Amino acid sequence: MDEERKDVLLPPVDIDAEKAVLGSMLKNQDARADVSAMLRAEDFYLKEHQEIYRTMLDMDQRGTGIDITTVYSALKQRKTADMVGGITYLSRLMDEAIVPSNARYYAETVSDKSKMRQLITEAESIRDAAYSSELPPEDILDSAEQRILEIAHKTQRSRYVDVNDVIFENIKQLQDLEKYGNDKGIPTGFRDVDKILGGFQKTDLIILAARPGVGKTAWALNVAEHAASVGKKVMIFSLEMANTQLGERLLSMTSNVPLENIHKGTISMEEWEDLSAAQDSFYGLDMVIDESSVITPVEMKNKCRRFKQEKGDLDLVVIDYLQLMSMGGYRIEQREKEIAAITRSIKIMAKELDCAVILLSQLSRGPEQRGGDHMPKLSDLRDSGAIEQDADVVIFLKRDDYYSSEEERANIDDSTGLTCAVNIAKHRNGPVGIANLTWIPRYVKFGNMARE
Repeated sequence: MDEERKDVLLPPVDIDAEKAVLGSMLKNQDARADVSAMLRAEDFYLKEHQEIYRTMLDMDQRGTGIDITTVYSALKQRKTADMVGGITYLSRLMDEAIVPSNARYYAETVSDKSKMRQLITEAESIRDAAYSSELPPEDILDSAEQRILEIAHKTQRSRYVDVNDVIFENIKQLQDLEKYGNDKGIPTGFRDVDKILGGFQKTDLIILAARPGVGKTAWALNVAEHAASVGKKVMIFSLEMANTQLGERLLSMTSNVPLENIHKGTISMEEWEDLSAAQDSFYGLDMVIDESSVITPVEMKNKCRRFKQEKGDLDLVVIDYLQLMSMGGYRIEQREKEIAAITRSIKIMAKELDCAVILLSQLSRGPEQRGGDHMPKLSDLRDSGAIEQDADVVIFLKRDDYYSSEEERANIDDSTGLTCAVNIAKHRNGPVGIANLTWIPRYVKFGNMARE
């Protein structure tokens, strides 16, 4: 049955449109400029049309004048004149290009047919890969989705950029900096942190590490909520907490209603008003939560890719947390090697999707075992040295009260806020340093310290 269908079904093609494109290019310089920005030689179905188009592109790049005589001469030099039908076929192409000004329309038709043929080829590759059973289905799906999206968004890049356009873009960036401030990246909402980092930059992998209970999740949620509030598109992967638990934390930090009250349901009339206002503040924000307790980097990238396609962009991804992830179908004997594979995959994801990724990570017991100075170090990152290697930014959180004795801790009034040191220990493209924030446990949130 399949063989019969192959005999009946012809590949999507419009030979007349291909002829019209080439004829228009032979007749009109403006048509050549329009078409060359839209089509590659491989977009033509007939080999002879590919050769004629490729020859005219080469001539255009060399600055050679294009007409039927010069193109025929170039084809003879390439020893392909007879293959394409000689000067007789070139004359026929010119005769059939009745309206050269419609070259862009003809080119769009050729491009559409080419995309359809590429989709058919890709579908056949997916079928063959699935039948072979040589790769896990996650790999096949990841490769297929990426290649199909490449077909959908493929455009012909310009061969050069005018220096005036470059300078114009530079001036526009300077104007934006003057208008919106010096933070070109995704703002964290923490004044002193942004002063050091300039915000999180797209394609960066940011490792956020601390001992359990210090506030990694709260810090990341603070950043995610602030980024969404200024128009960024944010995706949160929570491998540890349910989305309702994260929702309670977001409500508490934005409404200043104690998390304990929200959790128990003991809400006063005034607090209900604050919660209602907090709920309204989330309306229209592009922020989603995925609570998959088991997820691989491949699955994560696919979900992020779909989000970006639906929303038009993706600015920030938060992953809570690294040690709960696995490589899925891959057989990796040592956990250290698996962690290295995960961090490398996530770094590649950040680059491919052009987004910043905050990856939460546990620390070893190193800070607790050091007497006096409990500030985390890069060597304290748990499970693998690859975490430090792949990261563009490494941030450690350290609260003095975390290491205080039980007697001292009992005397701390957590409603007024505690000091948390944010140690930016690695910054691939800028300075490092320490920023001090206020930690308010009642509302599970961090805040800027008041200026003296």
